[in-house]
Amino acid sequence: MPTKSSIKRELILNNAKQVFIQKGFNRVTMKDIIEECNISRGGIYLYFSTVDEIFIEVVKKHNRAKIDGIKSSIENSTDFHQLIDSFFNEQKEKLLNMDKSLYAAMIEFCFSHKNISDKDFYTEQFFNTKDIIMELLKFGQKSKSITAVNINTLADSIMFLIEGLRSLAVSSDIAPELAESQLKVCKRMVYSDIFGGEESGK
Repeated sequence: MPTKSSIKRELILNNAKQVFIQKGFNRVTMKDIIEECNISRGGIYLYFSTVDEIFIEVVKKHNRAKIDGIKSSIENSTDFHQLIDSFFNEQKEKLLNMDKSLYAAMIEFCFSHKNISDKDFYTEQFFNTKDIIMELLKFGQKSKSITAVNINTLADSIMFLIEGLRSLAVSSDIAPELAESQLKVCKRMVYSDIFGGEESGK
């Protein structure tokens, strides 16, 4: 059973996430988060010391939920094709609604933090997309729904295409037709024989 402390911590993270989505990273202050959570300044400092600390925990929680969600979907499904369609449809919706995403805040965090540990954190979260794709492709292999053997390289290719689209969507509006066409390229890669052969890529 969740403790009162863990419930309050989750409330702070959930509310802070909405603040970061609305304002990005650089413009958010502890005062913004305190007001959104409707708690005292002393109350929030019992759990977190800085905006940076809150943001890092928000992103980690967000990405854990994505991984747990895809694992749960795989466990409860026998249809790889349905799962991969659902994944790419979700990516399209996110690309067309980047104002409801943490992605812009994540980029701001990256460019405002220059030390190695923060860079490593950003890189780790960047590759979270690949982790999700790998879970799907492993299921595709296991169910013999795809012929790709070199799924690591396939996952890299899909990840970089999606991340490029996200960067474009943050910097300018992305046309639905462009998002649709590029995600179809990703989907064709999933079912292509180009990633057959040895896992080493030889």
